[in-house]
Amino acid sequence: MSDHEGAVHLALEGQVASITLNNPQKHNSLSANDIELFLSHLERVETKPELRVLVITGNGPKTFCAGVSLAELTSDGVIEELFQELTDKLANIKIPTICAMNGSAFGGGAEVALCCDFRIGVKGMTVQIPAARFGLCYPINGIQRYIQRLGVNTAKRLLMAAETLDAETLLFCGYLTHLVEKDELTETAEQMADNLSKLAPLALTGMKQICDQMVEGSLYTKECTKDAQTIVQNCRQSKDLLEGLNAMRERRRPEFTGEIRLEDEKPEDQ
Repeated sequence: MSDHEGAVHLALEGQVASITLNNPQKHNSLSANDIELFLSHLERVETKPELRVLVITGNGPKTFCAGVSLAELTSDGVIEELFQELTDKLANIKIPTICAMNGSAFGGGAEVALCCDFRIGVKGMTVQIPAARFGLCYPINGIQRYIQRLGVNTAKRLLMAAETLDAETLLFCGYLTHLVEKDELTETAEQMADNLSKLAPLALTGMKQICDQMVEGSLYTKECTKDAQTIVQNCRQSKDLLEGLNAMRERRRPEFTGEIRLEDEKPEDQ
């Protein structure tokens, strides 16, 4: 099933959702309307409990995303606030996210990718954030995200010095998690999404939440520590664990549901 309205497309297939930026004539830059559509797609994904993976990609031969439309960038900061809402929502979506970067990323486009759990880049791509070149201080939540995920030195190279980093450097500094030939991108993203969709969803989403909270430093608050302990306990008591252990004994592929099991249910032969 696919939604082809506007320049941001949503497709749902089985347990995988795909959002494609589809305005290659403008290097997949995002207008305010595009951002609102992107947000609505994310909201729709959140309402589908059967979905286990989200893939973000772009259409076109050279550019994944050129960020916010410069034509709509004004001193009132309206589109910047809308973009911050988008990146926060994407970064906090519960299911695992993969960004299949079909080309280079500029400005906010680089942050869209950074919000995802995994970033597959293609050889020959670059990333550049030119905010300092035209007098813009990058938004605070974006600066924080770069520092948390890449470290302060790489963040300063990208944001303060406005350096252009090539694909190999992006892989080395951790911006990219995978680097492939351009003609391997689609297959690699599909294989990764297929693999993630077959893993235990409670464990997967739980570990994603705990990892992100550790990076943010929020895990060490009393409330988040309690939440993390609940996640671990729920996985221990889940039907997924029961199914996973039985599948290992029976040498078959497990069929995970993400359900909590009843207290009296135990793995076979236990």
